[in-house]
Parts: sequence; C-alpha cells; structure tokens
Amino acid sequence: MVEFKVSAPGKVILFGEHAVVYGKTAVAASLALRTNLDFKELPLGTDYISISMPKISLTQQIPLQHIIDFFFGQSSPKSSAGHDEFHKHVQKFVEEIGFISLPQKQALEAFFYLLINISQVESITIKPIHIHLDTALSISSGLGSSASFAVCLATCFYHWSRVQRNVGISLDEAQLREISSYALDCERIMHGTPSGIDNTICTFGSIIEYRKGDLLVPIYGVKIMRVLLVDTRVPRSTKALVESLAQLRSKYPKIFDPVLESIDSVSIEALSIIRRIQELPEAHDELLSEAYNELMTLMKVNQGLLDTCHLSHPSLDAICAEAKNYGLAAKLTGAGGGGYAYILLLPTTPNEVISSLSRKLIANGYLVTLTNLGGSGVEIYS
Repeated sequence: MVEFKVSAPGKVILFGEHAVVYGKTAVAASLALRTNLDFKELPLGTDYISISMPKISLTQQIPLQHIIDFFFGQSSPKSSAGHDEFHKHVQKFVEEIGFISLPQKQALEAFFYLLINISQVESITIKPIHIHLDTALSISSGLGSSASFAVCLATCFYHWSRVQRNVGISLDEAQLREISSYALDCERIMHGTPSGIDNTICTFGSIIEYRKGDLLVPIYGVKIMRVLLVDTRVPRSTKALVESLAQLRSKYPKIFDPVLESIDSVSIEALSIIRRIQELPEAHDELLSEAYNELMTLMKVNQGLLDTCHLSHPSLDAICAEAKNYGLAAKLTGAGGGGYAYILLLPTTPNEVISSLSRKLIANGYLVTLTNLGGSGVEIYS
C-alpha cells in the first residue's frame, strides 16, 4: 500500500501587499511554520475515504461508491467544463455529506475539488485512502494557511497519480508550476479572485519576486532571515479592505495611483537589497548590518504608505512603535486592518532583546512567534 507525507510552508508578504492587486511588484517569503499531510491507501475491502483535519475539528468517512456515483456518472460535469460549473457540483456533494462550520465546508470543497479535478486530468484511480492534515498556521490570519492547505492537497493527489502510473516525481520547476496552478484553482473557492502570490510562495518556497500574471522569480539560496510574527488578534475582512482601497483609488486616482507606484518602487528596491544580502560573505557583518538597516527603512516607508491607504490599525501602529523602541522595524503583512505584523530581526539581535520585546508585546495582548523566512517550498517524504 502506498504511504507518503507532504509538507508546505505558510507565507508572509514582506513588501507590496494590496499594490500587487493592481499589477505592482510584491515580495513574499515562505515561513518555517508549515502544513503537514499524511497519506495512506487503506486495505482491500475498505469502502470509504477517511479525512482527518483536527485544526477545524473535522473527522469524516465518505463512502467510496457515493463519490464515484456522484462525480463519475454520465450526467456529472467534468472539471474541464469550467471552474464555476464544476465548483457548484462539488458544493452539492459537500452539502449532501454534511459539515458543521464554514471552515469545514471550505475544506471539504477544496478536498473534493482537487481530488476529482486531478483524478480526471492526471488519470487517478480513486481508491480507499486516509488523509490526515494538520497545520502550525493560524486559520484565516493572512499567513497563507488556505494556500498551504491547497498546495499540500494538490501535491498529494498529483504525486499519487504519478505513483499509480509508475512515473517518478522530482518536483522540478515544471511540476511545481502544475501543482501551483491546481492550488490556485482551489484558492478561488476560498478567496474568489486570489492574486496567485500565496499558492506560488507555498509551492516554491524561498523569497519570490511576484507580479500578477506577469512575473514569478524565486530567489534561490537566500540567507534565512529571522522575524517575530505578531498576531494583533484583531479580526478583519480581506475583501472589505481590498474594496475600501479600490474605492479610494477610484475617487482620488491622482492621489492613490502615485501611492501604489511608490509601493512598487519600495518592493523593487527591497528586492535589490535582498539579492545583495544573498551575495554577501558570512564574515561581512558591517555590510550585512547596513543592508538590514536599509530593509528596515523600506519597511517603515511601506507601512506609512499602507497607512495612507487606510489599511493600518491602532494595534499595528502600536507594534511598529514598540519595535522602533528596540531599534527594529515592523510592518503589517497581508490585508492589514488587524491581522499580523512582522518584525525583522538583525542577524546580531541578542536573544535577550528578542525575549524582552516579545514579553512586552505579549503583555499588551498580542501573540508572538519567533520564526524564519525563506525556507523550502512543498516537499514529499516517502
């Protein structure tokens, strides 16, 4: 029986969020916080597919024959019929098998959308299987949890199809692009019109230069950067914040178009510094410190521009001020309006400083996680 594991990182947008919607440059990095999937085929005689997702309290066994009848009957629409029509068919199936929360509904829709889509395109014979999927990422927090989830599932079913055909998988760039494309289709279930940056970084890892529909350049071999991720615990709606900026831009184009251009320029300058850091020898502490300080300046500029777009929040402002007290810089990441901020740590930042800053932020009611940026993308383990 076939067994394997899949792991995919979360993501953090370092520069360019919101502007990326308008075709501007964004810089994103993978997070050391990951989603992990365990896959195994079940013994002969088992007549169901078993799904376990403890993060959303989902445990379900779905009869295999019900899946086959619903999706492979003569009147069943194929995934090639188009996203909307096929998604509606998946939604009907999920309504039939049942769920108790919106996260469960979306997870089941994503699961069956990818399973059936990939089974049709890549010629999978659907068999009884068990999939256990868990994540270190907070759900709906702007850290790419849904994309990491989608990339894990897409990789799982893509790999399973190739195992069934005795075709090796090396996860080369062409295969990663296929996986990312499958995950993007799945992301549309969660987000409607995703930019594509989340599924890209969760697939490829490292740090990525990204422009919607135009450019995807992974920066391989980057030096690992340490950050403090700070959860404001303030809920926000990504859709509402995107629409709010769209309204401002529509009403005041001469003001906000230049702001978006400035964010683009910040992202491009940040990329040049990140590439410079990549090329620096380890011993050049002075040059490395100088480059990090330039990045911190750009973080402050980017945060100010996002604040101009009404995308910050008093909690985010307080985190930025606290970081400044320690000679560091912070900015929002993702949609803003709450959610997460990240604080870039210098390579030489002492552990005592990290601990002191973390304690102050926690005392103010925030959640703090020390983690790394720029690690590996999706991985498969036998």
